Amino acid sequence: MTPQEISLLIYNLALIPVVFVSVLFLIVAILSLYMDDRRKDEKLKKLKHYPFVTVQIPCFNDPVAVNCIKACMNFDYPKNHYEIMLLDDSTNPETQKLLKKFADKNPGFIKYVHRTNRQGYKAGALQEAMHLVKGEIITIFDADFLPDKYFLRKIVVPFENPKVAIVQARQGFSNHETNLISRFAAYLLMIHHAIFMPVNDKLNTVFFCGTAGAIRKKAIDDAGGWTPGSVTEDTDLSIRILSKGYKNVYLKFETPSEVPVTFESFIVQQTRWTFGNLRAFIDHFNNIFFKKGLKLRQRAMITFMTCGNIIAPAVILMTLAGLTGWFLGEPELFQVTQIAEFLIKFLYTIGFIIMALITFFKLKKVREFPQLLLACFSVSIVLAFANTVAIFRAIFLPKKPLFKSSKGSWVCTPKQGNINFEKTR
Repeated sequence: MTPQEISLLIYNLALIPVVFVSVLFLIVAILSLYMDDRRKDEKLKKLKHYPFVTVQIPCFNDPVAVNCIKACMNFDYPKNHYEIMLLDDSTNPETQKLLKKFADKNPGFIKYVHRTNRQGYKAGALQEAMHLVKGEIITIFDADFLPDKYFLRKIVVPFENPKVAIVQARQGFSNHETNLISRFAAYLLMIHHAIFMPVNDKLNTVFFCGTAGAIRKKAIDDAGGWTPGSVTEDTDLSIRILSKGYKNVYLKFETPSEVPVTFESFIVQQTRWTFGNLRAFIDHFNNIFFKKGLKLRQRAMITFMTCGNIIAPAVILMTLAGLTGWFLGEPELFQVTQIAEFLIKFLYTIGFIIMALITFFKLKKVREFPQLLLACFSVSIVLAFANTVAIFRAIFLPKKPLFKSSKGSWVCTPKQGNINFEKTR
C-alpha cells in the first residue's frame, strides 16, 4: 500500500466510531425535543413545609465568594430554616479574614470552616464538614455563582417526594461573551443543560453538577459519603446515589456563573472533567453494569455521559489521517467527485453541530451559531488533543498527577471575578 492509501485507510477506520457517536448525539438531541417538558417551568409554589437547608460554599482563595455569600443571605426563605457554611481551604490570610467576617457578624447563621490542608480537595472539604451539617437538604454553590433570592424555595419543592435525592438547576453565564474561549466553554455547558439534562430527567440519570443544586443528606450517607480526592466528585456521588435506587430531578431555572476566559483555564477544566468522568466510570464499572438498582436505559445513559469523550483519539486520527491523505494524494483527488465524497463523509460526523443548533433554537441564541462553528474548527481540535492525553492518563496512569502544577489531578478553575474583586478593593 502507498502512504496515501494507508492514510485514507486510517481515516476511514477512525471515521466509524466518530460517525457512531455523531448518530448518538443526533438521537439524544431529537429525544430532548420530545422529553423537554415545557410544563415544568418552575413557578414559585407555596410550601407546606420548609425543610432545613444547609447552604455550602466551598472556596479556595476566592474573594469573589463574598458576592455569593451576600446572595445566599438574601434568600426568600425563613432564616430559621437554613444556614450558610463556608468551607474555606484558602491559603491567603486576607481571603480567610474577609470570609470569616461573615461568620463573626452572623453567629449561628453562618459557619466558617477552615482547613489547614487541602486533603481530598473539594470532596475532602465537603466530607469533613458532614458532621457539622444541620440541614436535611444540602445546597452547594461554587464561589462564582449568584443565585436569585427564590433559589431555595424552588430547589426544595421536589424533595417533598422522599425518593428524590438530587435536584439540579440549570447553569447560566455572566461572562460568556468575553472571547471565543468563554463562548465555547459556555456553549458546551448550554448543550449539556438544554439537550442532555431533559433526557436525563426522563430517564432518571440526572447527575449533580457540583454546584447550583441540592442533595438530600441521607442520600449522601446512604451512598457512602463524598469520595475525597475524586476529580469529579459530583459524578462519582451521582452514580452511587442512582445505584441506590433514588430519583434525581432537573429544574430549568438558571443561576449565573463564570466560565473560563483563558485558553489554559479552559483546557485544564475540560481535561479534568474528562479524566474524572472516565475514572468514575472505571471505578464504578460493577455498579453500572452488574449490580441491581439501575435499569438498562440508566446503565446506557450513564455510560454515554461518563465515556463520551473517549471519541477524542478517533477525532484526532481522522483529522490527521484525512489531511495527510489529501496532501499525499494525486491531483485527481481534488476533482469535484472526490470533494463531494469528502463532504458526504463530513455530513456523517456533524451530529454535535446539529445538536448545538437545536440547543441555540431552544435557548433563542441562534445568532451565536457562527461563533460555535468557528470554535468547533479551531478550539475543539486542540481540546481533542488535550482530552486524548486525559483519557490515556485516566486508563493507564490514574495515580499520577494530571497536571504538573499540582500534586494531584485537581486544579481549581481560575475565576475572573477574583481578579475583578481585587481590583475594586
